[in-house]
Amino acid sequence: MTKTFCGLLLAGTLLIAGTGTPSLEDQESYNAFFELAKSGDVDSQTMLGEMFLDGIGVKVDHEKAFYWLAKAANNGDAQAQYLLGTMYENGLKVAPNLERAVKWYEKAAAQGDAMAQYNLAIIYKEGKGGIEKDMKKAFELIRQVQASRTQLEHHARN
Repeated sequence: MTKTFCGLLLAGTLLIAGTGTPSLEDQESYNAFFELAKSGDVDSQTMLGEMFLDGIGVKVDHEKAFYWLAKAANNGDAQAQYLLGTMYENGLKVAPNLERAVKWYEKAAAQGDAMAQYNLAIIYKEGKGGIEKDMKKAFELIRQVQASRTQLEHHARN
């Protein structure tokens, strides 16, 4: 079972890494992620959502992207929470709803997702879409983004 799981995950990851060409490899990667996602694997749910959101190996399908990202986001995946926030902010599959976007960005930001922290900082800095302007929150979020960046740079050097 572990061998099968690792093989499926590797096959799917190869597509995302760009080692496959649009062909049988794409279908195999999609199938691998789909099977894992159906079985409850949160990382695979997020990957499927990203694939449908960005058209990676599949046609862009915001409805399917939303479905898989919502599953993963509700299971606590920070990347899925961030991406779901962008779907709400930009009105992809759903009507634009900045309050819901902020909700998902905050969940992702609390887990250290730098992109969610950045998007929240902009929203609070500008007071976008009825969200109250809050420079203190914006500054704190930018500080968190910088700390994340510094931490990533440190790990990259080691």
